[in-house]
Amino acid sequence: MSNPDERVGDRSGSSGDGTADSLPDPLAAYDEGSFFRQLVANTTEGVLTIAEDHTIVFANPAIEDILGYAPDELIGKSKLTVIPERLRQAHVAGLEAYIRTGDKHIDWDGVELPAVHKDGHEVPVSISLWEHPRSEDPRLFTGLFRDISERKLRERRFEAVFNNTYQFTGLLDREGTLLEVNETTLSATGLERDDLVGTPLWDSFWFRSSDRARRIAREGVECARDGEFFREEVRVQGGDRTAIIDFSVRPVMDHRDEIRWLLPEGRDITGHRTREQHLHVLHRLLRHNLRNDLNVISGYAEMLASDVDDEFRAYAAEIAATAAELIDTTETAKKLADSTLERHTRQYPVALQPVLSAVVDELRDAYPESTIVRPDEGDLLVTADERLATVFREVIENAIEHTDQRHPVVKLGVTADAETVDVFVTDDGPGIPETEQTGIFNEEPVTQTDHGSGLGLWLTELILDDYGGSLAYDSCSANGSRVTITLPRRNDLED
Repeated sequence: MSNPDERVGDRSGSSGDGTADSLPDPLAAYDEGSFFRQLVANTTEGVLTIAEDHTIVFANPAIEDILGYAPDELIGKSKLTVIPERLRQAHVAGLEAYIRTGDKHIDWDGVELPAVHKDGHEVPVSISLWEHPRSEDPRLFTGLFRDISERKLRERRFEAVFNNTYQFTGLLDREGTLLEVNETTLSATGLERDDLVGTPLWDSFWFRSSDRARRIAREGVECARDGEFFREEVRVQGGDRTAIIDFSVRPVMDHRDEIRWLLPEGRDITGHRTREQHLHVLHRLLRHNLRNDLNVISGYAEMLASDVDDEFRAYAAEIAATAAELIDTTETAKKLADSTLERHTRQYPVALQPVLSAVVDELRDAYPESTIVRPDEGDLLVTADERLATVFREVIENAIEHTDQRHPVVKLGVTADAETVDVFVTDDGPGIPETEQTGIFNEEPVTQTDHGSGLGLWLTELILDDYGGSLAYDSCSANGSRVTITLPRRNDLED
């Protein structure tokens, strides 16, 4: 009985010693020359073969898709036909140097170069080169051409976005070393690209300002390297001053969904934080000084109203009433400032029915001459926080107060879909004047002459915007209007 290994050796035509020469020839059953001619003829990549004197001796059909030339238009011509004039001398010198010394002055495994299309425009291509066996005479060289126009276009689009964003943007490797920075960053610091590239982020110009800045930069890199998004406010060194930036680092995946790079970004919020400090000062002024002074005015006006003659009593009463209105306005303004300055970052599922019921009961007591019709809205959950009652109170109270009816009627309605809950507040009043809608229910700019007089709807719109909701207005008829409060719906009790 014969040895199985010997039978395998016989079938392969090799000695069976495991070397490359002993492996079976996959093309043994085919005409090898015909096979490769078919392969080259049908590939989508262009193929040009040149002799050592630069003459093109072969071109495949795919070269026409890339450069516009049919193969027979190139065969017999110089390779310089498809090379831009400014690069021809370098190409000639490079080939001659290789033939003379054997040294390659470019990467033969894939070099990116411009080629000239038949109609005259340049085409970016990637060319892989190899030399045919030395036994051939003359010496032959083949280039495999790939059109990389689309890739170059994507790169230019990326660079346009990268370099024209107003944010400070960079690109890091996984270890946190800067690979690239955008033009915004360079212009803000007055540095050159080479001053920054190759430096760990925490050792770069901006983060050298303090130990805290260095620490936050390191934390950002470590967090993003673990696949998480990092964000923090930090004071860094700017071009001619320090600046507070909204700093973030996010991971960037490659085509295998593996973290390849890290993307740091910084937005200068120094002016925003300065304005916020000014608002805090105004808030304290509003909360204490102005309110206290108005209470004093109101108290004295009430005393005058009880002591003066009838001729002046009406004036004193008007002063007291106006002071009371201003006190109410300062209270709304205080709530508006609280919503602006206090950061409500945590929102949670809120049951709609208890909040709406409590507000309706409160307003029925405050306005006994009014009628508030509330539907049974069921067990709906919305994404909100403790400010939701303020939203309902401001809209319903606005409908009651701004009516010309002696016994105003306000009807509430609730609808819901999978994503949102709409609360409708419909009244029988004259509607909201256009000036009061400016900047709240439309996109018209607020000016000194075109703006609303009240703050309640501003407060409502601000809170809803924070929730991801909205406020809308419709005039129902000659008499009456409807305000729609849209809230994000929640279908569970999870935080």
